[in-house]
Amino acid sequence: MSIVTKLLNEIIELSKKKGMKQKDLAAKAGLSAETLSRAKKSGDMHISSLVRLAETVGLTLQLTTDNPVMDKISSGTLFD
Repeated sequence: MSIVTKLLNEIIELSKKKGMKQKDLAAKAGLSAETLSRAKKSGDMHISSLVRLAETVGLTLQLTTDNPVMDKISSGTLFD
């Protein structure tokens, strides 16, 4: 499963919890329902579209390091 598919699934799940249908989610993000459907099937989507979908349901996309211990060392919270 691609990272885009995982992110889309998370966004769609949250939209369902908020009572939104997928076509409404797409429309509020300025996308067509067809675009969302194609992205789900292909596992590929422009990052700008993914960001708009996430923002529509109150999420933010951000990159994090792949090393949580190093993150804690860098932020000075290793022993908190």
